[in-house]
Order: sequence, then structure tokens, then C-alpha cells
Amino acid sequence: MDSTRNRTLLGVAIGHGAHDAWYGVAPILLASLSVGLGLANQDIALMLLLYQSLSSITQPFFGSLAERIGGRPLAVASILWTTLLFSGTLFVESKILLGVLIFLAGLGSGAWHPQGTANATMAGGARWGATAASTFFLGGTVGSAFLGSALGGWLLGTYDRRALLVISAITVLLALTAVRAWVPRWLAVPKRAAANPRSAAGSGTRRAFWGLLALLLVATALRSFAQHAVNTFVPKFQQDMGVSPDIYGLLMSLNLFAAALGGVAGAYLADRVGMRRILVITLLLGGGALFVFMQNSSSLLGYAAFVLAGLFYGPSHTLLVVSGQRQFPDKMAMMSGFFLGFTFVSGAGGAWVLGLLADRHGLPDMLGYLPWALLLAAVFAFLALPRRDAPSPEPVPQGRVAEQPGG
Repeated sequence: MDSTRNRTLLGVAIGHGAHDAWYGVAPILLASLSVGLGLANQDIALMLLLYQSLSSITQPFFGSLAERIGGRPLAVASILWTTLLFSGTLFVESKILLGVLIFLAGLGSGAWHPQGTANATMAGGARWGATAASTFFLGGTVGSAFLGSALGGWLLGTYDRRALLVISAITVLLALTAVRAWVPRWLAVPKRAAANPRSAAGSGTRRAFWGLLALLLVATALRSFAQHAVNTFVPKFQQDMGVSPDIYGLLMSLNLFAAALGGVAGAYLADRVGMRRILVITLLLGGGALFVFMQNSSSLLGYAAFVLAGLFYGPSHTLLVVSGQRQFPDKMAMMSGFFLGFTFVSGAGGAWVLGLLADRHGLPDMLGYLPWALLLAAVFAFLALPRRDAPSPEPVPQGRVAEQPGG
């Protein structure tokens, strides 16, 4: 990639880390408040579901808006908005007000992700689209893992929740410096759209396309449900076992960081040897490792398996999103918003249902179903993806960029 694309990728990766730091903080913050504010498992899941639902509903809109007004304004404003709302949660003493602030923070997520994902994928070009997208998601996961879960857990365990204002200061600084400088004003667009499978002549071909797309969405929902449930409830699971926030914050940090590393490695392999093969293998290995964790959740073996689970299921998020993008190459930002929105709301919705069941049947028993969700996701991904990957479009600057030098 040339220097311009490198700066773009670096800008959206750093911005992703700044924004998603709050996604890493949220489950730990809610777990630590569960006693003082009387938060049940379903309350924690519902608050995160509200956040993800607003994010999901608005992402296609913000993706379309980014194609009209550019990515940079949304990139900077979304980080500032999310930081403002989560900073407010550090002072409230009402469960309802806490939920309202977290819900409204979802607007920031809705504005951030479509432009960031489209910028990252287009920066990778036709050859390295998945690898570039995985680098973008690496930035978000590193932010969630270290700036969110690890630092946030340490601040909560050592001081109190208002100490999380340290994270607020860091995210605002990153938004006004690196993100503002390196995220391009306008989105790139494809040089040419790949052949659109929806326009195939035969109705049978069109039906096959939509059928395979439905299978892809089912695989995405199952995989997202498993990861959202892990991120939402493993901190509460550890809290119920008497583990302190700094310990389970570190555990979540290692899992998220492993997922980030696995995402980059898996996407690189997918760009070289094929999307379907790497996607199916990593989902199967992730389900197996998560099963070992649930059987040994309080031992060193279980903790090691939990970290490995993140490493293995990490690539599947990027690969499923990129697979969806390639179905609609002429509307990259808007469809990035759709697929990410679907990913978020299906995962958060599934986690909320699991929370309801956990309050009746016990959290450990409900978490035991997550490995099987990953195994089913592998089956549906195998059925949905072709043996050979569709080509990714080559980006060129948006027309408005070319017009600027000449006035």
C-alpha cells in the first residue's frame, strides 16, 4: 500500500481503538455496579442490547451519510459523542439513567463503524482487503482490550468508577489529533463495481444469491451471539466466583488482544489461501477452545483456553464482514453499516436472551451453549461461501477529491 493508504489505515485503526475502549469498559463497569445498583444479568445484557440496537439501526444511515459528507467529520464526532455519554455514566446513581446514557452512546458507534470499515477495506485494495480490514478491527480490539478492559479494570479495582475519566481524556486527545489528521476527508470509491450477482439473468441464480446471503447472515448472527455473550457475561461470571475486577479485566484483555492478533493472522491467510477455508477452521477451533474453558473455568487451563478461544474465533468477524461487503461492492460504506449493524444487534439480542435465561437457570449453564453456537456458525459459513472468493474492487479517490485542486 502507498503512504496515503497507510495513513488512512493507521488513522481508522487508532480511532477504532479510541472509540471501542468504551465497549471494553462497559461490561466491567456494569459488573462492578451490579451490587450497588441492583443490576441483574438481564439488566446488564439489556443495556448493552440497547446500545448495540441503536448502533445497528443507524449504521446504514451513517454509512450513506459518510458517502455524501465524507468520513472525517463522522470519525471525530463519533468518538467525542461516545466519550461524553460514557463519561456521564461515571456519575449517575440511577439504573434507568445509566441505561439511557448507554443507549444514546450507541449513536456514536453507529456513526463510527461504517466509514471506518469502508476506509480500511478500500485502503487494502483488491489484493489485501481482508488484511486491511483486520488491521482496522485489530485497532478496535486493542483499544477494547488494553485501554478499556485492562486499564479500566485496574482503575475500577484500585480507585472507583470516576477514575475512568482518565480514559475519557485519552480518547478525546486521540480523536482531535491522530483521527482528525489521518482519516481522509472523503471516502474512496471502487474503480469499478464487480459483477453484481443480483443482476444475473436467471431467476434461479438470483434466488441462489439471496439464499446464500441468508446463510451468511445466520452464520454471522451465531458467531456474533457467542462473542457478545462472552464479552457481556464472562466478567459477571467471574464476579460471581469472587474474582476482583482487575483480574477478570486482565483476563478479558488477553482474550480481546488474542482475538485481535488472530484476526490479522487469519485475514492474511484468507487473502492467500481462501476465505471459506480459514473461516470454517477458525470457528471450529474457537468453539473447541471455548468448550475447554467452560469445563475448567476456574483453573489455569481454563484461562489459557479462554485466551486461545479469542485467538481462534477472532478472524471470523473480519472475514464475515468482508464476505458481506463483496456482495455489494458499489455501496461499500452503506453495506458495511448494514452488515456491522446486523452483527451487533444479533449478538447483543442473543446475549440479552441468554441473560434472561441465565437469571432463571444459572449463568454457567447458559454459557455452556456458546461453543455449540460457534460450531453451528462454522457449518452455515461453509454452506454460504463459495470455494473461490469474489474479487475485491480497486479503490480510487472520490470524485470530490479530484475536484478540489482545480477549485
